[in-house]
Amino acid sequence: MSQIRGFYPVILIPDSIRQFCADNPIPIWEESATPTRKPPFPSRPPVSNNSRYSLVIQIWIASVAVVMLVNWLFGMSVMAFWSSLTCSSVSVVATFSYLRFVDFQVRDRYKQRLADYQQQLSKYESYQLCRLQLNHKETEQYNSLLQERSKLFNISLREIIQQPASQSKGGVQQGVSEKQFFIYLCRYFSGFYDFCMGGEFPIPGTSFRYTADFILVHKPTGLAIDIEIDEPYDGRTGKPHHCVDRNKDNQRNQFFLERNWVVIRFSELQVVKYPDGCCKAIARVVSQITGDYRGLVQLQNVKELLPQKQWKVKEAVYMAKAKFRNSYIRNNFC
Repeated sequence: MSQIRGFYPVILIPDSIRQFCADNPIPIWEESATPTRKPPFPSRPPVSNNSRYSLVIQIWIASVAVVMLVNWLFGMSVMAFWSSLTCSSVSVVATFSYLRFVDFQVRDRYKQRLADYQQQLSKYESYQLCRLQLNHKETEQYNSLLQERSKLFNISLREIIQQPASQSKGGVQQGVSEKQFFIYLCRYFSGFYDFCMGGEFPIPGTSFRYTADFILVHKPTGLAIDIEIDEPYDGRTGKPHHCVDRNKDNQRNQFFLERNWVVIRFSELQVVKYPDGCCKAIARVVSQITGDYRGLVQLQNVKELLPQKQWKVKEAVYMAKAKFRNSYIRNNFC
């Protein structure tokens, strides 16, 4: 359930599900001959604190004002005046450089911790997948505990998850990337999942509806996932779309989270170029919440999905002018 902030895929978990997982942890497989391992937990991403930079600028402005006031009241030589201003400016630049250096160090340490976490997670998943293939009494005991947890999870979710008003996209046009990705969802998630392309949710107080790109429901637990494909701009108008510096997607995400749906957002590029990796990311989220590793078994040899940076409005405008979407859609679908 980890993600890199500011990058796709975006993975959002409702508080209700997080609380259930905390109160009802996935049972640990007890084996006499094999030591047990607990799943690793990701470290929290660093929080940017731009107020420090604002404070430095304010102090610099204040120091310049003091120098000018002293010069106006008492008179300073030209050399003393400019020396004071130079010292003040050099101090600001040095402080800025130090703060940037500290920020880079914090980010580098976080990247290292994240890499360590990914390595530990990969080992833990391999460990779990290997144990799934064993046929011992411990397997039956583990499955029994997992089934009890799944039933409890299903009962709790059944009472709080809002179902879609209809399972279709209505008049919303389906893109070529959505149709292609649906084939991969059918390939990897048939059997233990209910899924469909689209699903309409009325927005309270309006005549409008939110339409999900894909709906995926884990049958044993009732875990419901809204899967979205984000493109940087509209293919017909070139208008920026799904920009991280706009609040539109945040409002939509909050709508689904409040209705106890997991939200997973991929970039269109990820879905077009790495559909198997996207499916593995989905299967990992399901396994970390439900303890069901069956989806990962058939995806264990698929490479990890490469993260893609979320774009801002200016970047989306530039991508539209460069016709960025054509660079991967034409190469994969033409």
